[in-house]
Amino acid sequence: MCNQRIDLLQCVDICAGRKLSLGDYQAPCVCDRDGVPAGLPKFQNPDLQSLLRYWLSLREDGGVPERTDFDPIRIPSLLSRFWIVRREAESGRYRFLLAGEQIRNLLGRRVAECFVEDLFPGHEEAMRAALAQVLDTPAIHYTIGPLYRAGLHPVQTERLALPMAENGQVNTVYGATLYRKPTKAAGAATEYVHNTDAVVIPVKELPCRGCLLV
Repeated sequence: MCNQRIDLLQCVDICAGRKLSLGDYQAPCVCDRDGVPAGLPKFQNPDLQSLLRYWLSLREDGGVPERTDFDPIRIPSLLSRFWIVRREAESGRYRFLLAGEQIRNLLGRRVAECFVEDLFPGHEEAMRAALAQVLDTPAIHYTIGPLYRAGLHPVQTERLALPMAENGQVNTVYGATLYRKPTKAAGAATEYVHNTDAVVIPVKELPCRGCLLV
């Protein structure tokens, strides 16, 4: 609910369909869902906060944004840590379309065009389940903690994954993974360990575009 008339007018203007530019608007109000305010993750890194605000600004009619509306140049600080995964229509397999330099450095190999099972052997089911949750709910998916291990050392990460649509079909995940890479033994591989809980918020429970509560 908006407490001031001018705030209400701003929300009405934005929720009526005007697409926001990143940083254009800081709403003081909260959208009530049956009396329960919509909530979003409390990010440690403001870059992920900006990514979510941008994604929210692209939503039409409370749905999932179209890939064609997303401009990666709007998130320059995240480009090296940005990744895109698409679910193949025929096989249902998840394939990386893009991965920034820091994602490649984390995994120690080429990532684009690789399937999840090729990059995360032994942990592919956990990764597939997380990606399916993003697409099938659909929902935003946020995790923070040791998602990877480099040799014997945990890799502390903060990750945000967002559903994207292609001609109305929700089939792609846009994400960013931030991490602090520890010292590790020469030649030690980085492996996915998936031992941290996720915050999963269905798209239908997110605030409207006028209430960017991040």
